[in-house]
Amino acid sequence: MSKKNVGRAASAVSSFRQLVLHSNLISSAQALDLDKFCHETGVNFATALMFKGSCSVSQLEKLLEEHVSIRRFPLKSIPGLGKIRNLIAEEKAKELQVFPLTLIEESGQRIILLGMTDPLDLSAIRKVEFLTHMKIQPAFLPLDDLQALYSKFYRRGLELFPVEVTFYGEKANLNRAEAVSGAKNPSTLVGEKDKFMALVGLLIKKGIITASELEKELQS
Repeated sequence: MSKKNVGRAASAVSSFRQLVLHSNLISSAQALDLDKFCHETGVNFATALMFKGSCSVSQLEKLLEEHVSIRRFPLKSIPGLGKIRNLIAEEKAKELQVFPLTLIEESGQRIILLGMTDPLDLSAIRKVEFLTHMKIQPAFLPLDDLQALYSKFYRRGLELFPVEVTFYGEKANLNRAEAVSGAKNPSTLVGEKDKFMALVGLLIKKGIITASELEKELQS
């Protein structure tokens, strides 16, 4: 499908949110819950939808292909995957929840096949075009595939749950998995802070104390 036709198809619906709502894949109540999640985490609606499991990836894949002619490309089918990742900085890619998959040729012009959790996000497409000075062909990229690419080619996957934790008056940002498990983060915590974090995680994990009870004890 040409870039021009993709633009027309994407503009036929105002957003990914509108598309899934009008297709009755989610309820209005679910949409509001996802809106709240997006506000809390900064991710787009499509990423939130897949993270929450509100509908299946196969349903979304079929919906996008039938209604706006946007396809999903299996990662194993893409030659040279990861070779053009540096066209978009890691920070920007995670902000937009995208990954440059490969370069394709159309009418003698090189175009980025851009994997996107929300391939209807025209704002994200324009931002990537501005940054790379190249045209974009959007492709649907499920969240699990996006996380796999981030984990393989970047330092870590997309952190959907930033949690701010205070240690001895100093704040450190952890993802939710680290905060719950008490896993050590050597880049931010050392020495006694590491031990304290591990101990707190272990106490909470074993149900000996809750986070709120711990906070009350620390305050007293």
